[in-house]
Amino acid sequence: MSRPKSAYQTALMAASWCALIGVIIACIAWLWPPRLNALVPLQRMDAYKQLTGYILVGLLAFDLSLALIKRRLVQAAWLRTLQLAHRILGLAMLVMLVLHAGFAHTGFLHVTFAVTMLVVVAGALLNLLPGEKLASWGQWTTALHIAAGCLLAALALMHLYFVYTYAS
Repeated sequence: MSRPKSAYQTALMAASWCALIGVIIACIAWLWPPRLNALVPLQRMDAYKQLTGYILVGLLAFDLSLALIKRRLVQAAWLRTLQLAHRILGLAMLVMLVLHAGFAHTGFLHVTFAVTMLVVVAGALLNLLPGEKLASWGQWTTALHIAAGCLLAALALMHLYFVYTYAS
């Protein structure tokens, strides 16, 4: 007989399932891009691109800092709170990526989009793996999540460099 899950475990599971569903929807939309008529004119405006881009960079920086802060925490309550915040920020970045770039990815943004999906899926799998698989698969999934997250940060910095170097 299994123990009932705590509210924290339930919230992590819900966030993980939402992340996986979001990735599936985003990948389908990536393959068959919808034309969101209300979003297209906004995405052509420089102020909108800058605002959503800076929000994305801010969310990514804060999310990466949470990952570092979690390593220093001793109190379980704070650790659980930051872990849940880390998951929710990941979901928010997925939504912001769509708002920022839509589904009209080309070249460099294809790679960034794919790495983002990898980060989200690896993070979601960490909460969805059964306990007996966590010891072996959890280490690889964690390593993939962290490595892809660092690559995503580097890609974001490269994107900022490209935008400000080559923008007219």
